[in-house]
Amino acid sequence: MPKDDIDEYFLLIEKLEEIIWALEGSCNDIDCDKYTYKNLLRKKYKPVLEHNFSCMPKLRREKEAAMHLLSLNKFRKFRYKKCGICRGKLDSLGKDFSIVSYTRPISFKGKISYEYKSVQVHQKCKKKVKIPAGFSGF
Repeated sequence: MPKDDIDEYFLLIEKLEEIIWALEGSCNDIDCDKYTYKNLLRKKYKPVLEHNFSCMPKLRREKEAAMHLLSLNKFRKFRYKKCGICRGKLDSLGKDFSIVSYTRPISFKGKISYEYKSVQVHQKCKKKVKIPAGFSGF
């Protein structure tokens, strides 16, 4: 059932992005110290709100569990890709993953639109990408 697998994969990716976002300090966990002072905020007090130890262990466990699920065999075909330059194995969730994109304007019946193309590459291969004539890179 590949359709179910890809849906589950994107659901896990979305959850992982939310966890990473929370670990970076934008936590929306109700147990976080940011939300324990909700009643004080209603009374116009201004306490210092911190992203503290109350939710960090839970977030780390959730991230580890999501990464473990994403490393299952049924998700490998979605997670691992080939580098556009060196044709090596590329982990789309790894730190070495990068997307090089470029666009060009297209005139169609007097209206200007843009054609978009991208290449998924390693960080070290990023400088080797040659942008085709007529395109401009980001």
